[in-house]
Amino acid sequence: MASTRASPACGNCRSRRIKCNLLRPRCSQCARAGLSCTDYRSQSDLLFRDQTKSTIQKLHASSTRVTKANKHATCWSLVAVEPTFNIEELAQKVFSDNFAILGDRCKHWMDSGAEHPSSATISLTSVGLAALAVVHKDPDMMNLARRKYNFALRVLTKAIIGHQGSGIEQSVAGSFILSIFEMITCDNHSSSNAWQNHVHGAAAFLGYLCYANGLPVSPVKEIIEICYTTALACLISGKTIPHFLLELPDRFGAASNTSQDDEDPLLSAMRLFAIMGTLVNIRGLANRSPFSPGQPVVLAIKTDQALQNWGTSLPASWTYHKLLKGPQYIYQDVWYARMWNYYRLARILANKIIIDNFNILSPSMLPGDNLKLQHDQSYSTISLLLQEIYTSLPFMFNSEQMPATSLPISSALFFTTTLLQSLLELTDRDSLIQDWSFPACEILGERFTFTKGIVMQNLY
Repeated sequence: MASTRASPACGNCRSRRIKCNLLRPRCSQCARAGLSCTDYRSQSDLLFRDQTKSTIQKLHASSTRVTKANKHATCWSLVAVEPTFNIEELAQKVFSDNFAILGDRCKHWMDSGAEHPSSATISLTSVGLAALAVVHKDPDMMNLARRKYNFALRVLTKAIIGHQGSGIEQSVAGSFILSIFEMITCDNHSSSNAWQNHVHGAAAFLGYLCYANGLPVSPVKEIIEICYTTALACLISGKTIPHFLLELPDRFGAASNTSQDDEDPLLSAMRLFAIMGTLVNIRGLANRSPFSPGQPVVLAIKTDQALQNWGTSLPASWTYHKLLKGPQYIYQDVWYARMWNYYRLARILANKIIIDNFNILSPSMLPGDNLKLQHDQSYSTISLLLQEIYTSLPFMFNSEQMPATSLPISSALFFTTTLLQSLLELTDRDSLIQDWSFPACEILGERFTFTKGIVMQNLY
């Protein structure tokens, strides 16, 4: 039941019935009393707080007062109470706080699209509603989320059929955001890859922007996220990456294989995407084209070396370290953690191509052949890189900000799921499902249980 007067104060101030100034990590009242300041209620907890017991008590008390004052005439009437919150605004706030994967542009669309919401605003509203519904197990909220989702699909379809040039940027974002909806609402294997359709749709809209010269002159994080997620979707489905995406690094001036000490991190990320895209296409073409047996191996070895050169030539801002206590890497921020894990995934893909094609070449190899040595090294490289990815996940989940509407479903969940689904194509399935969550469970404890469950639904 919705609450309109619930207190957002910390647990100590509520129990002591004193005013709380809501400071984090410890309010002034708790600081003066030397108490641990915990049990803040989130916006969604306040909205969905169960008030059944208190409502019954109030009704009983009202009934008792009326009985005692029976000598006075009493007239009862139903009074319509206006709710003090807007559920769609709350859903948009939930999205903004938990799924800021496309940066501040979504906030701009929410602020400017109240009267005529764009496909991006409708899509992110559906994701916020779905997240609330999943966390609070609310079927009515989920029905509302699905209606918003269907509305977003109709708006996107209209944009495609009408060839609308205006608002195409919102269509890119709207289609991409719907992939998050598919992921957090996934409940069976048949829908675990449904997010890919929306990602491919976002890439198609982005292609329209490319040909219409509507792209910015320098790379932005939103475009980079779409490029990488499209690469992962192509890897999982066995497709090749659209040519216009592979041209973007050169278009943004990031085609060079060498970096400068002061290079923009976004340009470094685009250089990495160019290398990863080459590997995804090598694997996709190897399954369909008449490659000579040794050609994919030679290309994979060369590309893996390019990846290692990329990793060793980065500016100091990319540096990370491992905590002595607990299996966890610490990065400058979550974005760098994502990029490093894309790098590790690309290297795993390169070494997987080497291993897969080794059996074709092995009969003609001598014991000391360099390719055989490379093959043996590839197994150990993949094992090491997998552990590095798993060790990076606690930082990504733990570094999410904790605003009033924070939920155990976030952009870290979306990234982790796409990454793990890609790794399922390249590594042993049973081992990955068993091992990926160990570091996160050890660092985050019980609060990771719900998030882990959502990820696992997308891995079967």
